[in-house]
Amino acid sequence: MTTEEKIVAKALEMFNERGIEYVGLRELATTLGIRVGNITYYFPTKDDLVNRLSVDLTALNSQIVTEEANLSLYSFLDRFRQVFQNHVTYRCLFLSFVHLMEQNKVIAERYNGVEKRRYATLMANLRSLQTSGYLTSEADTGFLVSVIALTARFWISEARISFRHLSPSEQVRHYATMLGKLFVPYATAEGKAEVQRFLDELEEK
Repeated sequence: MTTEEKIVAKALEMFNERGIEYVGLRELATTLGIRVGNITYYFPTKDDLVNRLSVDLTALNSQIVTEEANLSLYSFLDRFRQVFQNHVTYRCLFLSFVHLMEQNKVIAERYNGVEKRRYATLMANLRSLQTSGYLTSEADTGFLVSVIALTARFWISEARISFRHLSPSEQVRHYATMLGKLFVPYATAEGKAEVQRFLDELEEK
């Protein structure tokens, strides 16, 4: 690993363990056994370092949440299971979400752009699922996208409060199950079979 990669990896580890607000660059440098100047060479401020983590997470999720014409409902749901796993890896960003939106202008501005693109992608995928016969034509796609976005944004925080007794994999399974069941009232018979396949596989993992 390069020095920059070591800084990013250790920062993510410490932020996840203690919280972004409670770890400073001096403490990070001491843990790494380097000078603060070695960190500020790559990341002039802590905000810059946190921004790097946010960029890395966005890149990971952007590889998963893509617009696809021939998407199945099972594949759609399984992609969010993968996104939730990425959220666990970068959980510090979600546990400090409100603070970051208020204090880190770079993250806030980029998030607004990403949110708009994700909304458009999700709407396109849900309409594709309707066209493919997985969702009924009456399915409220706007409502579904809003619930998916709300869950994705805050499930980590709720899990920390209400399900801290569960392991990270169990937490992912719990919220992925909730997401799957959300689609049942809007799914066709074929769609319901896809949801059940997804839920059955979650139980096996």
